Amino acid sequence: MSTHTAASYEQDLLEIEKLHSLDVSATLSGDQTALSAGWTDDIVILGHGEEPGVGKQSILADRERRSAAMPGFRMVTYVPEIKDVTIAGEWAFEWGLFTASFVQSTGGEETPLRGKLLRVLKKQTDGSWKVAIGMWNT
Repeated sequence: MSTHTAASYEQDLLEIEKLHSLDVSATLSGDQTALSAGWTDDIVILGHGEEPGVGKQSILADRERRSAAMPGFRMVTYVPEIKDVTIAGEWAFEWGLFTASFVQSTGGEETPLRGKLLRVLKKQTDGSWKVAIGMWNT
């Protein structure tokens, strides 16, 4: 049984939408520190074709190493399409699709991407939401 009132449910959806906006702006800017502001400290990321990433600091260090190895890589477009969000107390579950494009090197050709995503969100004490588990497949 849900303990949400209509007002608290709407407030949670607004806070989750703020997380979505952060995800898009930080992904497009390539700012991994800004992106990680939307993650719990113990986040788990299960990316397509990658070893699981566990913990914010470990994932950031890994992404920094990857960026140094591919200095011209950048996201050109990123549009998530969240199909469903289910809120259950301090947890929320969402799934959807995304379209994106990227270039691998300066002056490189744009490569399109389409994928599926699944995320588990955790409500923070200030009412905001952060990603606790993120998974995608292309």
